[in-house]
Amino acid sequence: MSDVVIVGAGHGGAQCAISLRQNGFEGTITVIGREPEYPYERPPLSKEYFAREKTFDRLYIRPPTFWAEKEITFLLGTEVTKVDAEARELALSNGETFGYGKLVWATGGDPRRLSCSGAELAGVHAVRTREDCDTLMAEVDAGTKNVVVIGGGYIGLEAAAVLSKLGLKVTLLEALPRVLARVAGEPLSEFYQDEHRTHGVDLRTGVAVECLEGDGHKVTGVKLADGEVLAAEAVI
Repeated sequence: MSDVVIVGAGHGGAQCAISLRQNGFEGTITVIGREPEYPYERPPLSKEYFAREKTFDRLYIRPPTFWAEKEITFLLGTEVTKVDAEARELALSNGETFGYGKLVWATGGDPRRLSCSGAELAGVHAVRTREDCDTLMAEVDAGTKNVVVIGGGYIGLEAAAVLSKLGLKVTLLEALPRVLARVAGEPLSEFYQDEHRTHGVDLRTGVAVECLEGDGHKVTGVKLADGEVLAAEAVI
């Protein structure tokens, strides 16, 4: 039981806990997080952490010792599976229940996963967590050379830029006529497209993915709607 339970140990949940203490709240605070890590900045994952310019300990929103000093309790590696609002009780992935006085829901979102054939193959990645990045970079260290990035948003562009800088052959696919179409004007989209192409990224717009191909276990290629197959040892 905790006076305040914050579900989600990302930036929003962490800042909520910090603000409660800064504003004089003296009750008990528990933060429940699905990942095993204390709160950390996610934007550097697809930039400095991916490029190994920053170690993970530099991504922490606060040092782990900070939370103990502020008497903020964490249940890490734990997921909330059910909320009983009437009983003010949470069901947890470890089979236990946990009561709360006030509940803050700060879970953020997950990347939309591919639903096409082959999406379940090994070597298909998202970029949202430390584990995502560590898994992909381990594959790069093991010899992955061809990567296809599906989606020309900020995260896709950042990942493509870093991987290209590391010497990999990178193809970026965007279904819309330009990258960043939902968040930026045409001049900015054109600027990023030109920059990526100048630095070796095979950036294609207006293309659709039909399916992913594999050897029964790991991804080997991305098949486009026009029938072309792009070799890929990893897909983001």
